[in-house]
Amino acid sequence: MKDILKVIEYRKQQATLRDEGNELLTKAETEEREVNEDEQKRVDAIDAEIRAIDVRIDNYCSVNQISPEELRTYEPQKPETGAENAETPKPFRSLGEQLQAVREFFTGRGRDDRLFEVRAASGLNESVPSEGGFLVQQDLSAELLKQTYETNEIPNRCRRIPISGPSNSFAMNTVDESSRATGSRWGGLQVYREAEADSTTASKPKFGRIEMKLEKMMGLCYATDENLQDAAQLGAIISQGFTEEFGFKLSDEIIRGTGAGQCLGILESDALVSVAKETGQTADTVVTENILKMWKSRRGRNLVWLYNQELEDQLDLLKVDVGTGGEMARLFVPPTVPGGFATIKGAPAIAVEVASGPGDVGDIILADLSQYLLIDKGGIQTAESIHVQFLTDQQTFRFIYRVNGMPMLKSKITPYKRTDSNFYVSPFVALAAR
Repeated sequence: MKDILKVIEYRKQQATLRDEGNELLTKAETEEREVNEDEQKRVDAIDAEIRAIDVRIDNYCSVNQISPEELRTYEPQKPETGAENAETPKPFRSLGEQLQAVREFFTGRGRDDRLFEVRAASGLNESVPSEGGFLVQQDLSAELLKQTYETNEIPNRCRRIPISGPSNSFAMNTVDESSRATGSRWGGLQVYREAEADSTTASKPKFGRIEMKLEKMMGLCYATDENLQDAAQLGAIISQGFTEEFGFKLSDEIIRGTGAGQCLGILESDALVSVAKETGQTADTVVTENILKMWKSRRGRNLVWLYNQELEDQLDLLKVDVGTGGEMARLFVPPTVPGGFATIKGAPAIAVEVASGPGDVGDIILADLSQYLLIDKGGIQTAESIHVQFLTDQQTFRFIYRVNGMPMLKSKITPYKRTDSNFYVSPFVALAAR
């Protein structure tokens, strides 16, 4: 116990030095001037002292065989006097308030019991990995995840299944169907009319299995000491940065994830139908025939077009013949109300950052994202870096979110009747490279 307490004392010394350095920097900023020569020398000396203490901590831990995990999971004993009458700590009022408490703990300045209440609620072994850290309070975590999904057009259209309890994986039986031909529907199920009874052959459905394990997605967010002093400001900054960056990363993986330690993306899935370019089609272009063939290969009721915004001027010029008199109609219809979506063939058309560049597979996709499965485990974990970027006046918060995803179909579907042996349908259709 004394060994660990000695390290905590070292950290408190570092915290005192940081406070001194921040006072010098704040003074110069308040007086609207640059740091003078003497102040700069002291700031440099403080930085050197902090680094020297880091070395002493490392050496001390090595000699006394103290692991980083022991330091992170160390919880001082509560005073016995009156402990039995202690009130249950009130929940954190905001994410910013909780992050302030995280900062105070990791810099050795104090211990907020509410951090450990949140941590214990889901079980130490399962909810807090060996890296150390604290779970974001449940209601705050739920709000963060809600924003992550609601503010991103791709994840919020996917089928999301939360994983609870001690489980770290998900498994679901599905119908293994790759063809709609008779004898293949439902993987082999077939029915007959009574008159055909003499030739009836027994049949049965074929089932497949979707299996996924949760994978960690990690995000870093930086905050200045000024931000850290204001809980409301800190909460707003972290919330916006976290939701936008995690949502972007998740969207990108849904499109092109490799499936190795991350989501399996639409473009990497065997369920993808890739529509070939037209003969002689110019590079990096989209023509009317491309759109019509993509639409012909659709399967699903919740279809949406996802496209690179650079293609919009081309899409806006696409027209289709709607009458014998040479009458033409636009394929790409602009929004009819402010804030609405454009449409192509009646389905929403949305410009997304994660679409591929013009001419590459994935620059325009037709998808029913309700056929894409996302699993996650509530309880976002956060920790503060103890290696502070001192001279930039910033501290780092790390967030970990456990999530994975993949298409629900394992392959594209052969239609019931077709004359073209290369024609397939799927909830995921993309235009091939041009």
